[in-house]
Amino acid sequence: MLNRKSNVGIAIWLVLTAAGLGVAFVHAQSESDGASYTPDWTPWDEPDIQGIWSPGYILTPLERPDEFADQEFLTDEDVAALEERASVPRRDQRAEAGTVADVEGAYNEAYTGRGKEVVSTRRTSLIAEPADGKIPYTERGQAAAAAARVKFVSEIADNPEDRRDLDRCRGVSIPFISGTSGTFSRVVQTPDAIMIYHEDGHIGGGYRTVHTDGRSHLPSHIRQWLGDSVGTWEGNTLVVDTTNFTDQTSFHGSGAGLHMVERLMPVSEDLIMYRVNVTDETAWTRPLTVELPLHRIDNQENQIFEAACHEGNYALTSILAGARVPEGRESTR
Repeated sequence: MLNRKSNVGIAIWLVLTAAGLGVAFVHAQSESDGASYTPDWTPWDEPDIQGIWSPGYILTPLERPDEFADQEFLTDEDVAALEERASVPRRDQRAEAGTVADVEGAYNEAYTGRGKEVVSTRRTSLIAEPADGKIPYTERGQAAAAAARVKFVSEIADNPEDRRDLDRCRGVSIPFISGTSGTFSRVVQTPDAIMIYHEDGHIGGGYRTVHTDGRSHLPSHIRQWLGDSVGTWEGNTLVVDTTNFTDQTSFHGSGAGLHMVERLMPVSEDLIMYRVNVTDETAWTRPLTVELPLHRIDNQENQIFEAACHEGNYALTSILAGARVPEGRESTR
């Protein structure tokens, strides 16, 4: 099949790039651009979306901040103010020696690579639906999300289970929408499956197999950390349906009942509009839809160097051992 690109699509992309706006109004154009753009095709006649994709180092939060309560998209002035604020270093000052804050400060701006740009759609939040950009928690979901936040900031280290997944080297979870510290995904296609490797810095990585051979989901009693994914093509858009999560994986309060439908729509040669709809009646009162533009990373100049935990990683051992030191001091008094 011939490789074709719409003249209109190319013109729009060149104008946006030259203006330095990327895809600032993709929110209004994505459907029409996606319909007019025709990507390259694989030898087995499927849209070719292979490569390395990333949202970049973004500062746009998942939920809409209160200061933009009734505002879906940022103005030029908003963008300038937010990016100026983000340019100021936050973790380059020493805290009191011997404190947890001082130790955590070892991961300063040189290591964290935190977000410094708003998402190219200029949404005030990554959540596109509900319209208020907020997570509509159930009572159970609110409690589960709060418990997860406690683990993230807590100094409790009585047992391994007290620590967050990062400390325990459990790898990434999905939906994979974080971009504040730089995240990358490599897509590799075969006639029967699509392999996706997600990498998120110190958190490590995770491999997903999206079966596209028409098979059904696994039996409901078989549960997996990243769920069970099956994919179909709707025109040029890859639709991935994922179920069968475990009760150990959680996305803002979700549990084993999480159901995820991802849509990856090529908008141009170097841009995919990623939208994911997630449902879990135990966690949220209605579905969530998150939108995130993914930009192609040059495959020749860039490689994803795996940052996975390994058998020689002693971080968790040191965390637990360090927590025992003050306990020992107390017992000798």
